[in-house]
Amino acid sequence: MKDHVVDTNVLLVASAAHPYSPFDDTHVPAAERSLVFEWLAAFRSDDGRQLVLDDRLKIYEEYRNKLTDQDYGLQVVKEKMQTLRFAEIDWDGETAVVPEAFREFDPSDRKLLAAALRDPDGISIVNAADSDWLEIEEALAGAGVEVVHIIEPWLRAWAAHRK
Repeated sequence: MKDHVVDTNVLLVASAAHPYSPFDDTHVPAAERSLVFEWLAAFRSDDGRQLVLDDRLKIYEEYRNKLTDQDYGLQVVKEKMQTLRFAEIDWDGETAVVPEAFREFDPSDRKLLAAALRDPDGISIVNAADSDWLEIEEALAGAGVEVVHIIEPWLRAWAAHRK
């Protein structure tokens, strides 16, 4: 089973579904928020899967910028940090270096991609509500990178509606 680089949107959407989390600002419908919450809760309780962060902790910094200590998503991250797996990635200033095929990809998400590219057989990217991952899925498949879209049917419909 693969370890996971978790896109921040997963933590935000799961936090919005948690009844005691103060975060509730999301465009994802309640039923899909529940599915994301269930995925994150299962990940939290599965000691066989590790959270993957970059060696400069830029992914963690992004989590901290978007979530508070009271948010369920950040609580899961902190718990998973007990068995954390690091991915050493190359940097160009504050931006992670990725292959040419991904040069136009969102700079803030490149660190997630770069971490997964370090070990595509052992690391997947987990996404809930970011349609940017859909736009590069052919290139991702060509690089051997798996993106787990927790609420894929909703995400594809939402992305198609936005076009």
